Amino acid sequence: LPTLTPRMYKLTILFRHPPDITKFEKTWPDFIHFAEAMPGLLRVEVSSSLSGPQGPVEFYKIHEFYFADKTTMDKAMMSEKGTRAGGVLQVLAPGGYVLLFADAQEDIPRPPAEPPEADKK
Repeated sequence: LPTLTPRMYKLTILFRHPPDITKFEKTWPDFIHFAEAMPGLLRVEVSSSLSGPQGPVEFYKIHEFYFADKTTMDKAMMSEKGTRAGGVLQVLAPGGYVLLFADAQEDIPRPPAEPPEADKK
């Protein structure tokens, strides 16, 4: 069984395809400047170029923010950097995003195993 990290709390923003991708990408660094400076932030993950088994999906970008717990995340969102990020978010993607809050765990990276063909010697 995988070894999981202690529980963390995660804020996920799912961005739908913007009507003006150039404008979105021009404003994106302003959002990152504040959002990724929130106090208590442990880790950030951004996913782009999204597709599924049937082809393109409704989301353009996923931005995930990890915190030690929900209280830390709430404080970060209410901080000066968090509220400024929220203001830029309204300009960046008005009505074009979904916010999700989640209790999260992840597998702790382990050394790679021997390749399967090594067992056939």
